[in-house]
Amino acid sequence: MRKKLLFAFLLFNPIVFVLGWWNGELIMITWAAFGVVVHTYYHEQLERLDAETIISLQRTVDSKLVSSLSFVTIFVFFVVVWFFDEMTVPLLDTLYVIVGLVMVRRGLLLRRAILDEMIDTTNIVYMKKSPSS
Repeated sequence: MRKKLLFAFLLFNPIVFVLGWWNGELIMITWAAFGVVVHTYYHEQLERLDAETIISLQRTVDSKLVSSLSFVTIFVFFVVVWFFDEMTVPLLDTLYVIVGLVMVRRGLLLRRAILDEMIDTTNIVYMKKSPSS
């Protein structure tokens, strides 16, 4: 049931985004809602794993998220201040975009961590290239 509800929200987001062209506030809210949907969808997939694995995956994802956000924040600051000469930005719109980006990034990092955990590496055979070939 929850998966169907998430897909319904995911399909509803483009409709709200199109309506947002008429009212600029809705575009930013749509981006934040999209981030929440992506994060929630991949967070639900963690329920298939055991508790110890979930804790270790969440710690790994959080550390990657913090390191990537610090780099992106510094980069965006320099681009906006130096190239666009914008000293002020609308606070509410910026918060919606930041929340959406953080949630999408965390959801995608969760997806990658779950896929890495699910892959069984015990049956992999490595082949080395011989010097004669």
